[in-house]
Amino acid sequence: MIIHQVGNKGREEGCLFSETSILPSETIESLLLEHYLLPLSELDEVYEFNHDPRSDGDSDADSDLDESESPIDSIPEINEQMPANIIAELSSKVFELEDFTQEISVKIAEHLYSVTSHPNISGGDFIIILFSNIFVNADVISALGIFKVESKDDYLDIFDNNGTLEFIEKEGISLKDIQKGALILSHDASVLAIDSNKKRTKYWHEDFLNLQPKQTELAELRASNALLRGLSKRIEAPDQRLEFNRHLEAHLNEHDEIRFRDLENFSRNYVEEQDINRVFKSVQNKSGFEIDKNRAVPSDQFREESQNYMKKMRISNGIDLVISNQDAYLNGITIEETEKGFRAVIDFDIYESVEEEQ
Repeated sequence: MIIHQVGNKGREEGCLFSETSILPSETIESLLLEHYLLPLSELDEVYEFNHDPRSDGDSDADSDLDESESPIDSIPEINEQMPANIIAELSSKVFELEDFTQEISVKIAEHLYSVTSHPNISGGDFIIILFSNIFVNADVISALGIFKVESKDDYLDIFDNNGTLEFIEKEGISLKDIQKGALILSHDASVLAIDSNKKRTKYWHEDFLNLQPKQTELAELRASNALLRGLSKRIEAPDQRLEFNRHLEAHLNEHDEIRFRDLENFSRNYVEEQDINRVFKSVQNKSGFEIDKNRAVPSDQFREESQNYMKKMRISNGIDLVISNQDAYLNGITIEETEKGFRAVIDFDIYESVEEEQ
């Protein structure tokens, strides 16, 4: 690992670079594995590097590096000649060397400094860690951890002052939360990234790491659930919403998969075409990858992911019916207007489980 200090470029704070990397003690290593590696490995949203050019510069600036050059000599300075994705290029060099040099770590820190110009962004300690012997399924890989600490916590320690125990105030890095972190996996360049409070920020995710969501099976499943929510919200009448759910349930019972196009077709009787297109466009923008309407997700996973939403029925504007009983099935809703509002007659079927019958 190696630690640098990176300031705010807009305030001309500069950087302080360590001259060499270090091997942490067993105690520090244990803390880094528990509080830095483990939280990132448990993230379920996966990113990949965006290799589109970040500016309209010369096309030669985005060409591949000359393979005849050495891994170190081929790394350009942090300027307009840098590749479209700087962190992708530098991390690949680390995995190629199976180690990182002080020069590579400085270039990563210099890139962070180059994008740290907003007045609200604080400088801080910048930590780069190369993890080895990580198991991903059946593969043993390496991973590059990149962390930034922008604030430190005050804490009290106790010391012996000539036989009298007293408090002393100290400042240190909290291990409760990762303020900014990323884990780059060597085998497929997947990236797990996090910011304070598990939020995604433009500064860390886009300006520095230049990431885009990766189209994984989980990401596609969540996109299908987002489509269901968006389309269902546009079905105003409770009886139409119930009919839509019935068609959806029937399809899930009869087919092992459900396509994005199936959701589109089921909603056509209740939602205008332009509204359907808006929903698909919105989900595509949020997911970060193109929505292929012929793409399918497993029916059982789709039902599990969307079960809570399918068990919720809008009765009127601002009034929802939530069905918490898993054995309760909604057969019909009749809405009658009254002088002061409306009266809803709701028809349920309740199916007792086999254990209850016994």
